[in-house]
Amino acid sequence: MEAYFRTTSYALVTTAFLAIALTGSLDGISIVLYSIAVVVCFYRDVRGAQRLRLREWMWRALSIAYVPFVFIDGAVISNNRVLALVHMTLFVSAAKLFQNKRDRDWVFLYLIAFFQMLLAAGLTFNATFVASLATFLFFFISTLAAFEIRRARREVSSLEDEIVTPLQQPQQVKYRANDDVAHARKSNRVRYLLGASFAQIVIVAALTLPFFFLIPRVGGGGVAGGLSGADAITGFSDRVELGEVASIKKSPRVVMRVRLDRKPARYLRWRGIALEHYDGRAWIVIGSPGRREATHQDRSSSGSLDADTGFNRSYILDRVPADNQSTVEQMIVLEHLSTDTLFAAQRVFRLRGPLATIFKDRLTGALSSQGFKGRTTYIVSSDVSVPTEQELRLDTPASSPEKIKEIYLQKPPKLDPRVSQLAHDITRNAATPYDKARAIENYLKTEFRYTLDLKAADQDPLAEFLFKTREGHCEYFATAMVIMLRTLEIPARIVNGFQMGELNDLNAMYTVRESDAHSWVEAYFPRTESWIEFDPTPSAGINDYSQGGLFARLRKYADAMEVFWLDYIVTLDSDEQASIMVDLQQRLLSVKDRLLVYYISAKLWTRKMLSKLIINRRWSMGELLMLAGALVVLALSFVSLYVVIAYRKRRGLPPTGYGPWWHRLFVLPTWRRRLARREYRQSAVLFYEQMLAIARPAGLVKQPDQTPIEFAHASGLSPIREITTLYNRVRFGGAQLDQSETRRVSDLLRELKQSVRSKR
Repeated sequence: MEAYFRTTSYALVTTAFLAIALTGSLDGISIVLYSIAVVVCFYRDVRGAQRLRLREWMWRALSIAYVPFVFIDGAVISNNRVLALVHMTLFVSAAKLFQNKRDRDWVFLYLIAFFQMLLAAGLTFNATFVASLATFLFFFISTLAAFEIRRARREVSSLEDEIVTPLQQPQQVKYRANDDVAHARKSNRVRYLLGASFAQIVIVAALTLPFFFLIPRVGGGGVAGGLSGADAITGFSDRVELGEVASIKKSPRVVMRVRLDRKPARYLRWRGIALEHYDGRAWIVIGSPGRREATHQDRSSSGSLDADTGFNRSYILDRVPADNQSTVEQMIVLEHLSTDTLFAAQRVFRLRGPLATIFKDRLTGALSSQGFKGRTTYIVSSDVSVPTEQELRLDTPASSPEKIKEIYLQKPPKLDPRVSQLAHDITRNAATPYDKARAIENYLKTEFRYTLDLKAADQDPLAEFLFKTREGHCEYFATAMVIMLRTLEIPARIVNGFQMGELNDLNAMYTVRESDAHSWVEAYFPRTESWIEFDPTPSAGINDYSQGGLFARLRKYADAMEVFWLDYIVTLDSDEQASIMVDLQQRLLSVKDRLLVYYISAKLWTRKMLSKLIINRRWSMGELLMLAGALVVLALSFVSLYVVIAYRKRRGLPPTGYGPWWHRLFVLPTWRRRLARREYRQSAVLFYEQMLAIARPAGLVKQPDQTPIEFAHASGLSPIREITTLYNRVRFGGAQLDQSETRRVSDLLRELKQSVRSKR
C-alpha cells in the first residue's frame, strides 16, 4: 500500500505538470528542470535515501524568497504574468518534493497539482487537455483512496496486536506458497483500487456529461484563445520582407479549419492580404485615405443567421452573383493568431460571424476585423468563377484604368535590367498578355528549384534569385513573376495566404497549417474586370496530402477529435444545445417507433402461432400424451444437466448436509433425517468437513496432529476461524445452533469458497 500510495501521488503531480507542458506555453528549461526534480525525488523516495532532503524551514525560506522573482519573471523574463505564476507553482512543488513528506505535505502537493490543472485549462482549449484531465482525475481518486487507507491503518490497531497470547503456528502446516499468496493479496488490493478508481471516473462522467449539455449557456461566438496570448504570424501586415513567409512554413501548427458546402470545381486558396508596392527588398501596402473602409451590418436580409439576436451578424461585401453554381460557402474556424486578417476564397460577397465591424480594402479586397480575440468561427460566401481562356486571350491589360496602372505597374527604383530582358525572352512567342503570363508561370515552375533553406541575400534578392541561386520559396517565385509581368505592362500584384490544406474525410473539413502558407500572383484583365490567379511555384512547394500511411490516418483521427472537442465542449452555445436536444428527441422517437413495430409484429406472430398450434387445433388423446411426455423429458433433462454440472464442480468434496438441494434430496437422505432430528454434533462434523474440503484446493490441509484451533490460526482466514469456533461449541461444548447461526455457517462456507476460488 505504501508503494502504491507513493506511485499514485507522484503520478498525480506529474500529470498536472504534463497538462501544462502540453499547452506549448512552457519553456524548455522549466520542463527539463522539473522533470529531473520529479525523477530524482521519486528514485530517492523508493530507495529511502536521505540525501538532498530539505527541511521545513528551508522550504519556507525558499518559497518566500521566490515571491519577488515572480514579478521580475512576469515583467522581464517570460513577459507573461500567467507563465510567471506557472513557474512559481513548479518551483514550490519541486522544493516540496525534496522534503521528508508528511500527510500535510502530500496534501499541499495535491493542491498545487490541482491549481496547475486550472492554469492549464486557461492556457489551452486543445483536445489534449481532456486526456490530461481524465488522467488527472483517475490518479486523484486513486491517490485519495490510498491516502485515506494509509492514514486509517496507522490510527486503527490491527487484530493481531490485541491478542494477548498468540498461538504458535505449527511448522507442519503445509500452506503452499505463503509468499505468493501474500503477494497475490497485495496485487488484488492494487487491482481493486485501480478498478474502483476507473469505475468512479466512469460513473462521474455518466452523471455529469448530461448536465453539461443541459446547462444553459450565456453568450456565444468567439472563444478566447487562452491566457497566454498567441504568437504573431508573419506575412500578413502592411509590410512583408522577402523571405518572411518561409519562417512559418516549417511549423505544423493549425491556423484554421474550413468546411465547404459543396465540392469546388477548382483548387482554392485562402486569400489573406494583397501587396502592391515593391521597393527591392519588401512588399508594402500603399496607405491612402479611404482605402480601408468599414462595412456595417446588413439589416435588410432576413436569414436565420442574419436575424440572430446574439453575436452573429451578416455583412454584404460585394455584388451577389446571379448564378449560385459559381458560389462556395465556407465555414472557417480561425485559430487565435496575432493578426486582424480574415481569410477566405477569392471575391467574398457575404460574411456572417461574431464580428462587430468588417474592414475591406477597396483596391485589394483584403478583409480584416478589429477586436476579435481567440478562436473565431465565421461563414463567408465567395464567387469563385473565372473567365474562360478564350475571354482572357481577347483581353488587353493595356486598356486598364489609369488608377490600376499607376499602382500595379510600379517597379523598384533600382531594377536589374536583366529582369526585363528575361521577361521579353520568355514571352517572345506568346501572342496575348494571357499567354505571356502563362509562359512566365511555366518557366519559373520548370526551370527553378524550390527550397526553404536560403542564405541572406545581397542588395537585390530578386536578381540573385533569377540569375544566381535559381532556387527559393513561394515568395521569390511570386515576386519574380509580378515584376516581370509589370515590365511587360501587365498589372499584377502578390497575394499572401494559405494553400487549400489537407482534407479530413472524417469531418469533411480542410485542416490548414502554417506549413500551408503560400504566396501567388494575381494579374488584372480589364475586359472582365477580374484578377486572375497564377501560381509560379513548382510542385515541390505545393503540399501534397494525397499520399499518407498509418501516421497520416492517425493524425486525421486526432484532428477530428480536436474539432469535436471544439464544437461540443469549448464553443457549445445555447443554439447548439437546442439542436442536440432536438436531434436526441428525434432519435429517441425513432427508436421508440421501431421497438413498437417489433413488439406488435412479435405479438401478432405469437397469436397466430398459438391459434394455429393450440387454440384452433383439435387434439387427440395420443397427441396430448406425447406433449405431456415431451414436457416431462424436457424437465428431467434440465434437472439432470444441472446435477451433472454441480457434481463436476463439487467433485472431490465429501458429501455434507450443506450442499445443494439435489445433494440433500438424493445423496444424503439419511443425514437429512438426522439433521431433522436435531443431531447437532453430527451437523457440526458435517459443516466442519465441508470447510476442510473447500480449503483443501487452496493448499490448506489440516494435519492429524493439529487441533482445530491451531489449524484455524495457521490458515490466516477469518471464515475458518469463525467456523472453527462454532464447531468447538457444538462438537465439544454441547451447544445447539439456532436458525440464525445455521444461516451464518452457510454464509461463511460461501465466503470461504469465494476466497479459495480467487486464490486459485
